[in-house]
Amino acid sequence: MEVDLCFVMDCTGSMGSHINAAKACILKVANHMEKLKPSVKIRFSFCGYRDHCDAANRLQIFPFTESYVHFERDLSTVSATGGGDSPEDVLGGLNAAVNQMSWRNEARIIFHIGDYPPHGSRYKNNDDSYPNGDPYGLTAESVLGEMKSKNIIYFFGKITHFTNEMVNIFRSIIGEFPVYDLNTVDTGLLVNKFFEATCSVIKTAISLIE
Repeated sequence: MEVDLCFVMDCTGSMGSHINAAKACILKVANHMEKLKPSVKIRFSFCGYRDHCDAANRLQIFPFTESYVHFERDLSTVSATGGGDSPEDVLGGLNAAVNQMSWRNEARIIFHIGDYPPHGSRYKNNDDSYPNGDPYGLTAESVLGEMKSKNIIYFFGKITHFTNEMVNIFRSIIGEFPVYDLNTVDTGLLVNKFFEATCSVIKTAISLIE
C-alpha cells in the first residue's frame, strides 16, 4: 500500500518547538513504518501557514516526495516566524494542502498541527483582525467539503485549548476525527508524542482503507 501524508502546520513564532519536533521525528517515523510494515510506502509533503500579514511568507509548501532525505532537507528550511493577532491562516493552509498537492494514493492523510484557530468570530476569538472570517472568502465548509470530496482523512494535533471551538466546528462539518495531545514544553517528550501521533495517524488511515 502507498500512503500520501501531508503535514499542515502553523509556522508562526509560537510554534518553534513543534516545528523542531516535526523535523526530529520525520525520519524516525519513516524508518519505523518501514520495519513495521515494509509493504507500506509513504510519500510526505508539507504545507506551513502563517497569517495574512506575512504576505509572501504566508504559505510554505513542499510537494509530495518519496525521498525522506529530500523531505527532511526541505523541512530544515522552515522556521517559526511571523503572525499578527492570535488567529492564523488555518483555512488558507488547509486549502493549499487540499488543492495544490498532487494527491494520488488511496490512503490520503492530512495531519494538521496548530495552536490557534482560523479567523472569524464563530471560533470565539478575542483578538482577531478579521472577525468576519477569511479575507479571501474561504470557509470551513468549503475547505473541509473539498477535502472530504477528495477522500482525504483529517487528523488534528492539539497544542492549546484555543482550538477547542475549531475542533467542534470541524466535527460538525466532516464528523468525528482523532485529536492528538501535543501540549508539552518538554522537548524530548514532544518528539515522542509527535512520533507516536504520526504513527497512529498512518496506521489508522491504512486500517480504514484495508
